[in-house]
Amino acid sequence: MKLINCLTLEVEEFVQDVPPYAILSHTWTKHEVTYRDMNNRKVASRKEGYPKIVDTCRVASEYGLEYVWIDTCCIDKSSSAELSEAINSMFAWYKESKICIVFLTDFTCFSEETLVEIIASFDARQALEDQEDKFYKDPPPLTTDDINLRDKVRKELGSCKWFSRGWTLQELIAPYHIQFYDKDWNCFGSKLQLASVLSWITGVDTRVLSGKPLESVLVGRRMSWASNRTTTRVEDMAYCLLGIFDINMPLLYGEGKKAFIRLQEEIIKSTHDLSIFAWKSDIEDRRLFRGLMASSPSEFKGCHRLTMPAFIWNDGGEYGITSKGLRTEGLIRIGRGEPGVGSYYLPLHCVDERQKKHILAVKLRQYGPGLFARLQPWPRVTVVDLNVYSAARIVQPQYIQLKDSPWLDVIVLSSRTNAIQIDVPAHIFDVNSVTAYPQADWDLRNSILLSFHRPYFWGMWKAKLKDKDDGIAIVCVRSSGWLLYGIFALNKFPPGLDRHNIFPSQVEEILQRIPDRAVTRCSTYIHTIKDSQINLGEDAREIPATLLQVSCSKLTQLRNSRSGITRVQNLFKKVDLNGNSSQ
Repeated sequence: MKLINCLTLEVEEFVQDVPPYAILSHTWTKHEVTYRDMNNRKVASRKEGYPKIVDTCRVASEYGLEYVWIDTCCIDKSSSAELSEAINSMFAWYKESKICIVFLTDFTCFSEETLVEIIASFDARQALEDQEDKFYKDPPPLTTDDINLRDKVRKELGSCKWFSRGWTLQELIAPYHIQFYDKDWNCFGSKLQLASVLSWITGVDTRVLSGKPLESVLVGRRMSWASNRTTTRVEDMAYCLLGIFDINMPLLYGEGKKAFIRLQEEIIKSTHDLSIFAWKSDIEDRRLFRGLMASSPSEFKGCHRLTMPAFIWNDGGEYGITSKGLRTEGLIRIGRGEPGVGSYYLPLHCVDERQKKHILAVKLRQYGPGLFARLQPWPRVTVVDLNVYSAARIVQPQYIQLKDSPWLDVIVLSSRTNAIQIDVPAHIFDVNSVTAYPQADWDLRNSILLSFHRPYFWGMWKAKLKDKDDGIAIVCVRSSGWLLYGIFALNKFPPGLDRHNIFPSQVEEILQRIPDRAVTRCSTYIHTIKDSQINLGEDAREIPATLLQVSCSKLTQLRNSRSGITRVQNLFKKVDLNGNSSQ
């Protein structure tokens, strides 16, 4: 670690036994003093940033410290290895400093009287919000004086460049002792004294500013602190957050936005915190589907109130990163009793602290064998309240797309082209008893056999009658230009179709040898099936598919007439596999 000697202004290097030091937090000017400049005092002293070094050393000496660290001139940026080590160590360096000196070049300190009023107003408001019942009622409205003070803080202190830069976020959080100085080097308060004011400006919790461990704050909430900050280089928007998530990773300048993707991947690997997926995209983003990972910290703006739920409900769900996406087991839920498409959810095990009612979740859409994508990631649409007690859990492993793709909309939508949807009377069948095979090929929530661009495929769907052990099975096979299907009572299921290793060609052969496959008798009902063409598209996009609709009639209704009895007898002639019928 390289440090500046406050007395000699020389840079000294320490491999171990690093002496106590002060550290500077500031915003850069166009002409800062570099590490190489420090070897030539004459060159260094002519640069715009040199007086800042001198004043920092003077202030550090006043605190009894002999050394300071300043990022502009204590890192040899010509060495990529040293730069990478410094960025990965920077959070720790700020945390281990004896004092952090924040220098605001674009701020003139408030008068002492005004500063006292500001701190008193913000502290009083914070005390109200910290009351135990803050989740159930709003604090009283601000007075006119309080509003005026906040306007003043926003225009004068909050508009400082220091509060908008990515790197200064960790410089605010990591050190315990911070002193704030205005452009004339007048000290106007410490981090603890200004905690409620700083929290209001930055969104960082006052408890974190007072020393609460970062690990106790959800990942999504921590991301929200950086949502309004910027960096000069795109990659630095990820690198400046390494310490806040306790992540170490190599720097690859030139990778652009991939740096933030890598950061999220490392966070996913190191923590079981699903709030990292609680982001919302901008309302102008009109893509129908996205991956689970955000494109930048700006998409976490709405996550500043995320907190843990008051109860633990997810007991065993696991996930991990694979080449197919996020592999989940026991996490994806099916929303029961909710109409419409897209009732698959990934609960995020977090709540809005203002309500604490339901678990937040993101909507998913199945688009491949066990494959899902995030549906409509817009504000107020993607992240929803989910009553987990009414949501069935998908137990077998599933995969959710992690990264965005320009072709994701096309891939997901075309997976339903020529799909087959089953529709049965909900008042007769128990929707919770539905099973299907091959299970990975079905959108079970919506009873849709997905095509996945396949020219030849088959599926089987079963459901029981309400409060009965009887039920029906629907078997279908589709190829280019034709569709075969049949409906059967579970106790009269055709031999050969109950095997799980059967091929579409075998299903086709069996169905073709059964002439009366559009009607069956189950319990006290006659069930018939017919097909029609439907559109599974949305957002003005047309996706042709087939609907297999089941109609049910009670046997008592058919027996009311002699012709009805005759029809029933004719319908239930025994059919062998050779196509011969008998009474």
